[in-house]
Amino acid sequence: MIQEFSEELYKGVVSALEEIDSTVIEPSVQRKTKTETVFRFLMELKKRALAYLFTSPEEEIHFFKEIKPRFTSMLIYYSSVDRIELGKPEGSLAHVKSYYEHELVAVDKFFGRNREIYTYFRSGDTYLDHQLFIRGNTAPRWMCKGPVDQDERFSTAADLIFARIKAKEQIARYLENTINGLEFRPFSGDEPAINWTGDSINLLENVFGWYYTGQINNGQATIADLVRKVERVFNVNLGKPYRRFSEIRQRKRLSKTKFLEEMSRAINKKIEDDDEYRPGR
Repeated sequence: MIQEFSEELYKGVVSALEEIDSTVIEPSVQRKTKTETVFRFLMELKKRALAYLFTSPEEEIHFFKEIKPRFTSMLIYYSSVDRIELGKPEGSLAHVKSYYEHELVAVDKFFGRNREIYTYFRSGDTYLDHQLFIRGNTAPRWMCKGPVDQDERFSTAADLIFARIKAKEQIARYLENTINGLEFRPFSGDEPAINWTGDSINLLENVFGWYYTGQINNGQATIADLVRKVERVFNVNLGKPYRRFSEIRQRKRLSKTKFLEEMSRAINKKIEDDDEYRPGR
């Protein structure tokens, strides 16, 4: 079965990368070696996949939606980090930090350009899987805007863009941790999707609260920056922020900021419940 082989191959590439971490000291050599190693494992996966006859459309979808992007995203990640680090300018810490922040903006723009497919990726939807992850099928143009692999035997309409999304999420974390002076280990585990399931206007109340009190980036972040970031983190569409702010401003009943006050009451109640005297405690 291709599933079992792929799992063993993935364990192999992770082990090989860990060995590189422990034996190769020079960062540029380490990055180059990792890129070459992942490429070698990806080619082994391709060799096995081309010789394999999928037993059902569902098995093929699983391979191109879940399995192949795990390997391809690694290749994209390590080659991208190598490009970023090779292009890092000399200069002050502030200058270098500005460079990383510019790269982070580019990642955010990628998610903005691919909002529809990213929403599909984060939501776990399956209704377009037969178009997106069966070889030879064509995806809706509004869904997939990026290129596909040249080898049609080993590619579908969306496996590459799924890999790019996985890689970009890792690159964003790498850049954020680098800016904050923290170490980052990519692909250390699949993180569960965190989706905002309440009313979107409630989340927007929080965003405007952060904005008007200057909580983010010393008050230098724009409302558009905050909205884009929150939308990506929580997989939600907040709409045009200032147009929706008018919804908050025009509230006539109860409080204008009813959700923030609801949160305040809930937190205070929790504190009061915890502090309540209980005999024998």
